[in-house]
Amino acid sequence: MKRSEKILLTVFGLVFLIIIGGGMIAFGIQNYRSIQDESVSLTKRISEMKAAIAEGSEWQRRSEWLDESVPSFTSRQEASSRLLDTLQKEADKNALTLAGKEFIEEAKPLGQDGLPVEEEGGYFDQASVKITITGTKEQALFGWLHALQQPSAFLGVTRLQLTPSGQGKTVNVEVEITQFYREKAAAKITKADIGGRP
Repeated sequence: MKRSEKILLTVFGLVFLIIIGGGMIAFGIQNYRSIQDESVSLTKRISEMKAAIAEGSEWQRRSEWLDESVPSFTSRQEASSRLLDTLQKEADKNALTLAGKEFIEEAKPLGQDGLPVEEEGGYFDQASVKITITGTKEQALFGWLHALQQPSAFLGVTRLQLTPSGQGKTVNVEVEITQFYREKAAAKITKADIGGRP
């Protein structure tokens, strides 16, 4: 082999090693970074899991309170009726006149066949009422809303629309209030054993 061929072969070998070596180094650095990122992610996840375990007793206590405190009704109609009674009692205490009361039916999503889809899950059942109040003072209105929304009542304002009435500090209100509850099975009528007869 000639001397120029040897030099050319050596230069080609060096270039080849630099290209392959550089590619391997880049690949190694990229792998190292991804492993480091995954390590940081796993460390963060472990700390979150430890925090969740440490808070487990608190969440258990909250779950027990919820199980004990959530109201239960046999039907949506019973829940709606009780909700309306509660709203009226609190309105009377705050000197409010409920002008309009309308029960709101839950809109169920439709499936591909056009029939309502039965939803699974959902911790609470709901009954909602839309109330209209005209020409009320702000202080009485907000006192009423505050009295309704106590944690143990499981009532919530799910929609509120206020418009000034143009007469002093009075407003016209349209409010949707929802009662969250669990539906319990109605008591079953059973046949009593009279005894003595086969």
